[in-house]
Amino acid sequence: MKIKVSVCSADELYCEKLISYFNSHYYDKFQWDLFTQPAYLQQIFQSNTADLILVGGEMKEELEEVEEASRNGQLWAYLVENDDEQEDGNWYLEKYRRADQIYRDLLDLYAKKEHTHYKDTSIVSGKTSFIAFVSAGGGIGASTIACAAAKAFSQMEKVLYLNLENLGSCEIAFTGESKSGFDELVYAVKSRRNTLELKIESSVSRDGTGTYYFKECENPLDLQTLSPEDMKELLKGIESLKTYDRVVIDLGNGMQDKEIAVMSMANRVIMVTDHSEIAAYKLQRYLKFAQAVEEVRKVDIISKIQIYFNKSLKSMQLPEHISQIRVGGAFPLIKNGDYVGIIEKIAKMELLQNIR
Repeated sequence: MKIKVSVCSADELYCEKLISYFNSHYYDKFQWDLFTQPAYLQQIFQSNTADLILVGGEMKEELEEVEEASRNGQLWAYLVENDDEQEDGNWYLEKYRRADQIYRDLLDLYAKKEHTHYKDTSIVSGKTSFIAFVSAGGGIGASTIACAAAKAFSQMEKVLYLNLENLGSCEIAFTGESKSGFDELVYAVKSRRNTLELKIESSVSRDGTGTYYFKECENPLDLQTLSPEDMKELLKGIESLKTYDRVVIDLGNGMQDKEIAVMSMANRVIMVTDHSEIAAYKLQRYLKFAQAVEEVRKVDIISKIQIYFNKSLKSMQLPEHISQIRVGGAFPLIKNGDYVGIIEKIAKMELLQNIR
């Protein structure tokens, strides 16, 4: 479901640029209607069809003439240039800010509405970005690309690679200090003691290329004992440190409560697929299931997804969208090389820098 936004402002050039940007980058999140004459204000409020109404600050006098009964129960805010125009008792959206900040402001405003269908529970600290890598089937290469992304991002940022697959392994792709690893985190989360942040710092290892990671649990069953709430505690603990610029989360191809909890908290979900017929079928099933999860649990997942193809040949055509989800690009088929060598080759590809 898209959030319906009606904008009434005389600043036509700004509004057109804003809507054009959002239609390009958040096309699956918002539906826009633009009005440039104050005469439409009464109609906008009386129609009661918009989830959110933005009114240009220059139209304050005209808005006051709109019947109070029409305004009551409507979610609206003034669209203004700076803080000086703000007054108590009303909501405001500053115009000249970064697009991602305006996006968050819009979601914050929409969250004030009584009947919110989708809840964006992403961890947003301004410091750490959480990116989850998933696939709809095994053997497609989501883990390979996740490892490569972590190594690539580590060249410029402080990055933590977090493998949450039930049978995942970090030590093939990352080699470094011998720390206790994920076993300590499981204990800290389960014990509910105020030691999680300390355990994160003391248990993390650093790869020779600069990527931080946790050695996998000695017993894979220990990881499976973590509940969705445990996963949320873990991610919040990592976020509270404000140490890492990015956290790359490898979820594999699961869609159980654990994976759903992580995806609902991630800032971006990278869905990896390939060109095979069975992969296309599984992808459609996965997306359909994710949509059903959204409707039942009122969480936001679909709008965060970007699709990337793996093992592509140059001759293969890429669709721009799949089920209205943007396709970010394709990683080529690498025929020669071992697992670590393939990761190193992918880590050097510019395509990874498109993942935000």
